[in-house]
This record gives sequence, C-alpha cells and structure tokens, in this order.
Amino acid sequence: MSAVHPLAVAAAGVPVDGPDGPLSGEELARRFGGRIAIVIPAYEEEENLGELLPRMPEELGGVEAVVLVVDDGSRDNTHGAALRGGALVARLPQNRGGGAALRAGYGLMIDAGAAVVITIDADGQHRPEELERVATPVLEDRADLSQGSRTLGMAEAGAFARELGIQVFNRLMQVLLGVRITDCSNGYRAIRTEMLPALDLRQPQFHAAEFLIEAITRGYRYQEVPVSVLHRAHGSSKKPPTLRYGYGFCAAIIGAWARSLGRRGKPSRRRRRELSGGR
Repeated sequence: MSAVHPLAVAAAGVPVDGPDGPLSGEELARRFGGRIAIVIPAYEEEENLGELLPRMPEELGGVEAVVLVVDDGSRDNTHGAALRGGALVARLPQNRGGGAALRAGYGLMIDAGAAVVITIDADGQHRPEELERVATPVLEDRADLSQGSRTLGMAEAGAFARELGIQVFNRLMQVLLGVRITDCSNGYRAIRTEMLPALDLRQPQFHAAEFLIEAITRGYRYQEVPVSVLHRAHGSSKKPPTLRYGYGFCAAIIGAWARSLGRRGKPSRRRRRELSGGR
C-alpha cells in the first residue's frame, strides 16, 4: 500500500461547499477532474472576492477552469462572497496561514484529479486577465512550474524596505539554487498537479520561496513569466511588520534549502568553502 502524501493529510476532513451545500469527493472529482483548478487562499477578503471572482475565465488554453476558494478561518463573510462569485469553497475551521490554506487546496485538487493548479491572491494584487499567461508554459508542456514575476512585468510602488528585501532574497535564492529567480515572493503560479505530492511544504506563512526551492531542487522544469502586482484593492495586508517579515522569509529559505541538501546529498568541498565564506 502506498504512503499517504502530506498534502492529502492537509486536506483530510476539509469540507467543500457549492451553491447547493457540501460536496462529496465524487462530486469534487466530477467538477475538477482533468480541468484547471484556480485555487485562491483567502482570509477575510469578502470585499475583494466580490470584485475578483467575476473576472475569472471559464477556460484557459481551451481547458475548462474551475475556481476553489480556500477560506482560511475568516470571521467575515468570505465564504458567502466566494459562493456568490461562482466559486466552490473549502472551509478551514480556524486561521492557519496562507501556506496551510494552499496545502489544503493542493491536497483537495490532487484527490479530485485536477490537471493543473494555478494559485492567485485574493486581495486584488494579481490580475485574473493574466491567468492564461501564467498557465501557458505548463499547458504547452514547456514547464512543470510557471511562476509570475513582477520584475519581468510591472509592480506598483510599495514599501522601499520590503522591495529591497525581495531583491536580496532573490539573489540569495539564485546563489543557493544556481537558477535565475527574479520574484521569489510571488504566489501567482501554475503547476502540473501530478508534481505536487512530492513537495515537502511546511511553511504556514512564508510559503512562496519554500515552494520554489522544493520544486527546483527536485528537478522540475521552471519558467518565469511577466505579471503585474498591484496595490491591495480593499482592506489591510495580512503580512507581519517589515523586520519580522524579513526574518521569517529568510528563515523559510534557509530551512527549505537545508532540507533539500539531505535529499540531494552533501555539498562538494568547493561548495562547502563557498558557504563558509571561503575558509
């Protein structure tokens, strides 16, 4: 008997609602099987979802697309706004963080047999009009993972310290992985669903860089595409203050990379010298 993958554990017991009430596993498979799943983690995003969901496409690259909102223990009516917008809604009993919400969504989509999973933010910072651009490299079998990049596209100005930090972390990831990465904090991505069960995802909040490290160190074909990152449409950011955000993000990078070394073997003598500052 094969082992149960961690993402299935994350999704276990998570109810999914449609317009007529709870959906069974068989109904989820009927809705998502062989299709593109657009997964949106959302925590208290009632107002933003009301504007975002009507812009979701019914198909991408000729493949039907279905939307799943993962309500991460919201206290507002995120659940109702998602249903009114035509999405199916997975409900977590309490707030666990964006990474935990995504793990639940991934697990549900693996079990439902979705062909591709695309993740997009609920806060209006990502444009649904760019979904096809993100999905195309995966749909055309040019990549296993397609990642949106504001550096290749555009971004509305944000806090200087946070923007500087992202550039520093991009450089750190490039040094550690040997792959050009221009936007390691972007959660706008598409991945072939069959690739998800192998990923060791643990981060409850600083999950974007962990996801990239896991995929790239497992040899997944990776491609960046230009996307837009806008200011949040409504409400306030759920991110922690800048210093705590920076510390958490850095710790997530180092932790995921260190785990990958155990999988890939010890670094060479030359690489060890590089990591120790040439000593």
